[in-house]
Amino acid sequence: MLEQGFANVAVSGEVSRLTRPSSGHLYFTIKDAHAAIAAVVWRSTALRLREAPEEGGEYIFTGHISLYEPRGSYQLVVTRIEAAGAGQLAAEFERRKQRFAGYGWFEPGRKHPVPPLPHHIGIVTSATAAAYEDVKKVLATRPAWLQLTLSPCLVQGTAAPPTIARALQALIDMPAPPELILLVRGGGSIEDLWCFNDEAVVRAIAESPIPIMTGIGHEIDITLADFAASQRAATPSNAAELACPSRQELHRRLPKVSSMAGILRQRLNESRHRSSALAHRLQHAWQRRTDGRHHRCEQLHSRLSHQRVPLLQQRRERLRAVEKRLAAMEPGRQLHQQRHRLSQRVNQLHQVLHHDLQRKTGHARQTQQSLLLAGRDLLPPQKQQLLPLTLRLGQLRADFIPDRKQLLTLFDSRLRNYDKQDILARGYSLNYDEDDKLITRIAQLQPGALLRVEFQDGSAAARIESTKRIPT
Repeated sequence: MLEQGFANVAVSGEVSRLTRPSSGHLYFTIKDAHAAIAAVVWRSTALRLREAPEEGGEYIFTGHISLYEPRGSYQLVVTRIEAAGAGQLAAEFERRKQRFAGYGWFEPGRKHPVPPLPHHIGIVTSATAAAYEDVKKVLATRPAWLQLTLSPCLVQGTAAPPTIARALQALIDMPAPPELILLVRGGGSIEDLWCFNDEAVVRAIAESPIPIMTGIGHEIDITLADFAASQRAATPSNAAELACPSRQELHRRLPKVSSMAGILRQRLNESRHRSSALAHRLQHAWQRRTDGRHHRCEQLHSRLSHQRVPLLQQRRERLRAVEKRLAAMEPGRQLHQQRHRLSQRVNQLHQVLHHDLQRKTGHARQTQQSLLLAGRDLLPPQKQQLLPLTLRLGQLRADFIPDRKQLLTLFDSRLRNYDKQDILARGYSLNYDEDDKLITRIAQLQPGALLRVEFQDGSAAARIESTKRIPT
């Protein structure tokens, strides 16, 4: 009745779980949001198709219903395929994939390396799932010290994503967290595995400080969680196999004890020989360098001993000759002698002046000149020439210095008016261009130019919006 009643039907839906065995036939499932039906394209028909179906693609399939009586199952035998646009789930999968990639969740640099030999493994899956039993069966063949911790969650449906994220966080928050987390789930349709494409799950995997290995569905099933994980396995069992090597594998990796002992003895003997040779060479080199230093020191000491006595005697004689010459030329001694002679001349001058003042009290100026002349005769020839100049110098000092002080005060006041800090303190500013050159004319500026404006207490950056030249 089925085959006769549905001998020519057209079905619109999305391709899921597409397989291409070596026989050349195509097996897949046609599904939409509410239903699914198994379908097959025989090899003879597949060779004539204009467009082969792709996973996630949406098509219109034309064919007939065929019933397999031993199992009581039916499928659609497809004879023609027409494209009907990309499937909604496939389109949403690509849209989320691009968005999550933009967040950086799939970057290899974010992923943590999987430990080669973990001692503690966490498992996130349903406690009643067959995938959990498969993982336990494989890990039972691993070393006995391996610790397993299950963090149960839902693995299907709209309520699954938050429970998966909480299960991952529970393992991370453990006082002694696992070194590796396995996120596993058995096979299913794309709808069944859709929870592993949820943003909350992908974010939890990407932000986990513990490496996560995914084993979701079968080898052909790809989810966004696989892109964010540190490593992807084809199936839950494969994830368990990759998580930790078996005991037999570990035994094969370990070298034999006898071989290790022989290698260690050989390397130890080689190290001893090298150490002995290096120690002998070091001792010989150190002895040679020590002997050489002692020999050179003895030679230098002998040479210095023979050269030191005559050299020191020669230096002492030269030093005594220099001391005799310097003693006669000592400035202190010469100054003392000159002061003594000057004191004598001054006393004589005072006596002459006192005597002349008593005789010529009415002619003060003539007396002064006479005294100076008389005093000059008493002085040495050099002092006689300096006396008039000394009197003139005193007069010039009395007249010249006040004038120069007043002029210096005037110049100082003018210089202060040109002082940079004084100018800035009066409200002016200095402008410099990008090359730190002082701006003095408007012709040096263009709109958009950057300036550094210097004030008394700092500087500021400015940009020229416009310029205006003052007509001359």
